[in-house]
Amino acid sequence: MKNRPESGVRSPEKNAESAVLLQTPDSSLQTHFEPLDIAACYGTGFTAKAISYGTASLLAPPRLKIGPSHVATFCEYQQRMLWIESTTLCPHPCEITKRNINGCQAHLPETRVADYLADGGRVDLYRLSPIEKLSRDERDLLSRILIRHFVGREVTYDLGGALLSGTRLFKRTRLLPSADLNELFCSELVAAVCMRLGRMNRSNPTQFNPACLLRELVRNGTFQFCHSFTKESS
Repeated sequence: MKNRPESGVRSPEKNAESAVLLQTPDSSLQTHFEPLDIAACYGTGFTAKAISYGTASLLAPPRLKIGPSHVATFCEYQQRMLWIESTTLCPHPCEITKRNINGCQAHLPETRVADYLADGGRVDLYRLSPIEKLSRDERDLLSRILIRHFVGREVTYDLGGALLSGTRLFKRTRLLPSADLNELFCSELVAAVCMRLGRMNRSNPTQFNPACLLRELVRNGTFQFCHSFTKESS
């Protein structure tokens, strides 16, 4: 499959119905990113490996037996597509706030993909199944939620929730704290948005680590694997 990138920001353009083609410095990183695509990121550092192998499952879909260490999603903003994530580990200032953020932030997709490839990692792209595609109104709603509510309000990183999501039993009990959308970790952010847009059953988004989230969405047929960015393919 050919590579393809994109971009988006502020008040979303109502007539921007097709994905925007991003021209990246490395032509191998060109792909079409679409709203609500999910980037499954596989880092190579100690923490990333601990998350991936700590949430591994032999019963998972083929590409997700070893889960990603981080996930991000995408939305349109000012005729660009932006990579939206909640993290404390990104070295780049947010495209919207122009500051380094510990929490919800926006970046150019090609910049973040290049970060993972430079360290020897990879990024897998998952996309909504054809029957699940967003309507124009849903794309606008997605941008409002991600940009105005989460990034614009500088929602902070939920470290406690991230740690609890990695447990195998505790997170399934009633002792799991209620969701607090004023602080979010990466997969909690993506799960909350998928639930709001009706692409995922309502539940506590805090229970979903990156691997569990993608396994749920792929098993249900809501998302499907689209493309993989690796050093070998660049």
